[in-house]
Amino acid sequence: MKKIVLSVFLLFSCAVYADDLTDANKFLQSKAYPQALDLYKKLAQAGNAEAQFHLGEMYLYGEGVGVDAAQAGQWFGQASKAGNKNAEAALALMANRVARKGDIDYYVNAYAGEDVALSKSKCVTPVIPEFSKTKRQIRDVAESVDAWMTCYNNFVSNLNASLPPGKAIPSAIEALMNEQEFEKAKLRMDAAYARVSAEGRELAKNILAQRDEWHAKTEAYLLAENKKIQTENEMSELNRSRTANTPQWVTSPLPSK
Repeated sequence: MKKIVLSVFLLFSCAVYADDLTDANKFLQSKAYPQALDLYKKLAQAGNAEAQFHLGEMYLYGEGVGVDAAQAGQWFGQASKAGNKNAEAALALMANRVARKGDIDYYVNAYAGEDVALSKSKCVTPVIPEFSKTKRQIRDVAESVDAWMTCYNNFVSNLNASLPPGKAIPSAIEALMNEQEFEKAKLRMDAAYARVSAEGRELAKNILAQRDEWHAKTEAYLLAENKKIQTENEMSELNRSRTANTPQWVTSPLPSK
């Protein structure tokens, strides 16, 4: 009779644990972390390998609890010993996190937009004089400004291709990050992109302002030169006309006595 009672109790206990595991998984999926954590702890301490794995995940990624690599490793280890393949993979991931810590820290704490900066595009800054006097000089300045603007537009395209923030993080590195690290990295990248974009716009604004000033002064110079040439031509024509209409006796030498 005792064996029958014990068997019934074990069946009931397994059913309860199965229900708890199902509920815990639902809580985790819906990000109800406190509820999931409580159930996983109870199940993990009772030896449930799947719960041990998920509990390790929560400690690894800081879901409803502070990030604790030691606790994560402990629960993954227990789950792995019980034959949980996901836990084995998680232990390998933890080893990769240690190996790639520098890469993770770069995006989380040090990224400054170097890969999308205008300087990386190596745009040649045009030399714009106060004004130009010849067609060759005008063509050279115009072509150098056009070349810089083409390079600048490529910079803008590359920057836009990196959006949204976080997209440029290599997938192998992103897979090793916990949620807090990824969100922090995105915020840092967003700030870096905004700074790089603002610096590029300011430089473009200055170059275009120089170009416009050069254009206005060059135009004024050419108009003045054309007017000067026109005036000189008109004066030359007037002088030729006056000479042609001058009486002979004025231009001829006087007869000798």
